[in-house]
Amino acid sequence: MSKSTTDTKKRKDIKDSWPYLVWKEDRQRWMVDARTKDSGANRKFFETRAEALTWRNAQMARRENEGAGAFADRELKAFGWTVTDAIKYALEHLNKTKIQKLLSDAIKELIQFKTGDDPASQPPKVVGKIRSKDIENRLNKFLAFVGDQNVQGVSADQIKAFLATITHPTTRNDYRKEILLLWNYCRSKKWVSDSIVFKTDVPTAEEPEKTRKILTVEEAKNLMAASVDEDIRALNAMVLFGGVRVEEVEKLDWSAVNFKTGHIEISVAVSKVSSERFCPILPNLKKWLLPISKPSGRIVSRTLLHAQRKVWKKADLYPWTPDAHRHSFISYRRRIIGDVQTALDAGTSETIIKKHYKRPVTPKDANLYFAIVPNKS
Repeated sequence: MSKSTTDTKKRKDIKDSWPYLVWKEDRQRWMVDARTKDSGANRKFFETRAEALTWRNAQMARRENEGAGAFADRELKAFGWTVTDAIKYALEHLNKTKIQKLLSDAIKELIQFKTGDDPASQPPKVVGKIRSKDIENRLNKFLAFVGDQNVQGVSADQIKAFLATITHPTTRNDYRKEILLLWNYCRSKKWVSDSIVFKTDVPTAEEPEKTRKILTVEEAKNLMAASVDEDIRALNAMVLFGGVRVEEVEKLDWSAVNFKTGHIEISVAVSKVSSERFCPILPNLKKWLLPISKPSGRIVSRTLLHAQRKVWKKADLYPWTPDAHRHSFISYRRRIIGDVQTALDAGTSETIIKKHYKRPVTPKDANLYFAIVPNKS
């Protein structure tokens, strides 16, 4: 054995870090073991330690340049994953631990944004106070169910479990809509990732075909007679005889009611469908509104849900079909002026009217309906 080989044998092995450098007595060679878990291809023998170290360092550089993922790729493939899948999964997990926004705080900020209390809100007032209160109440019920946690940590399973507690599919979809609203807001703020796809992960419930009910002339008279409260009187009159939606009336100001031109201006900010229109103030609607009108100020100044329920009960119309009074306006109005103008007045389309609002009424009843006026006292 040569002196150089003897000197090489006396040098220390490197066994505590990859790639492993060891002296193989049986081969009288230095071996560099650069194998990964399931491959024996990267094991080589060298006559001198210097040659072995050079190759070992090259393997270390390759691993550093290509990333450890290249070496773990075979193991990931066994699970049907790629390195890209693993990186994406890791980043989502890291983002969840990084983002700290409590669900309760996210709800508060959403409500501030939707009511215009947030200076960054554009337009300044997106929904009215009554509508925003409804959003807040529903989201707070969701909060109570899942608990106050990092909003990023809320899962699709938790959302579905909450929605499963709501029996009626229409109501369940209403709650889903508010949670989706919250999620879209959180996504815009980058508080949540795109890990929940509502269309597939939290699908809408199948709703039964809605029964479209309209009020008879006598029922409409009874409803208005029971509407003694000025807020309720204004709301019911504008829906029954102006075709304004309930949620639109709740956002309207008296300044939008122009008795001189004979129109109610429904601005883009007020309109449910984000489209400006001018509802006609028919003669009977004017008689209902003029005595209680004001130069300015909100037409509906408070939440009327419970008070409205009492009025419909007093009129012997409870339980009532949602939007029955707006359905009544469209059905009676189209009998007089046709679908085209009725669609423009009501802020809907001819297609929707033909599909949902063609209740059979006579011309006589239609004229009697729009002749309903306050009783003289």
